[in-house]
Amino acid sequence: MADLNTFYDHYQDKYWAFDRSDSDYLIKRPIYNGGFGYGDLLSLHNGIVLGRNCITNSQPLVEPAAPFSCDVGMHLIVDANYNLHASNLRADTIIHSQQIWRRSGDFGNISSTVDTEYLQKPSINSHVVSIDFNQDLLSRWAESFALPTWLLSSNQDPEMIQVRLSNQPRLLARAAYILSLPCRTLSDRLTLESQALLLCQDILGIQDTSGQLMNQRSQIDQAVDIIRQEYSNKLTISLLAQRVGINECYLKQQFKQQTGKTIGSFIRELRMQEAMRLLLDEYKSVQETAWYVGYHDPSNFSKAFAKFYGVTPTQLI
Repeated sequence: MADLNTFYDHYQDKYWAFDRSDSDYLIKRPIYNGGFGYGDLLSLHNGIVLGRNCITNSQPLVEPAAPFSCDVGMHLIVDANYNLHASNLRADTIIHSQQIWRRSGDFGNISSTVDTEYLQKPSINSHVVSIDFNQDLLSRWAESFALPTWLLSSNQDPEMIQVRLSNQPRLLARAAYILSLPCRTLSDRLTLESQALLLCQDILGIQDTSGQLMNQRSQIDQAVDIIRQEYSNKLTISLLAQRVGINECYLKQQFKQQTGKTIGSFIRELRMQEAMRLLLDEYKSVQETAWYVGYHDPSNFSKAFAKFYGVTPTQLI
């Protein structure tokens, strides 16, 4: 991400009304006519920057040109349609909803205009989440961990590349959730930070082959992914084995060896973790929570929760 102070200096008088100019957090609010919403930047540890833009505007919006550069960043388009012009790119970039873009380099001056077809809508949305990584951080991580090769750039020229990822619906769903989170209290901020780091985890866990950006992890990793996404559904070992293409015995044996848990205990742990979050953070009822995490009988859920945590769900309400 470009230096936050540079970004602040440029925009504070020209486009955004900033609440404050902390070194690690900038809240900015739009001052143009006909718009409401918010945009903000949050600097996480080690040079990761989360950006959120959640604006609904009744008038066509043209942002003034501004200098922009970044090391490596991801742009998750939840709901937006616009044309991005950058003085250092050869052509404009046409961006639409439900897309994910990877960007890096010095873009020069950038500006954007709403896509003409999108102007026919009663309101114009800009619901976008960005994650920017410091190149030094990625290089240090790459020395110890296997990072997606498509995320690491050796190209010195600016790039804006649309990527199609194996877990794209999951990434966009988390981005939409991040946009919905408030950031008014310390507790809000910590929740937002944790979700941003989970988004980073989702991004950094993607592997690729020959630039195709498809998941090539082991069959056990694929099984883990399926469980993480569908743990609230009725997942049988037989169906799971069919979906990843191995026999049941091998799946159970290798799953336990790789994760240290049986498939059943792994699913219960995910369900209980999500149940705790729903009860503590979203104030769901016991019955709602049980339904969300895959229990049809609230009493069975309560027994399982008490066995796992040592307290009943009703003690947390």
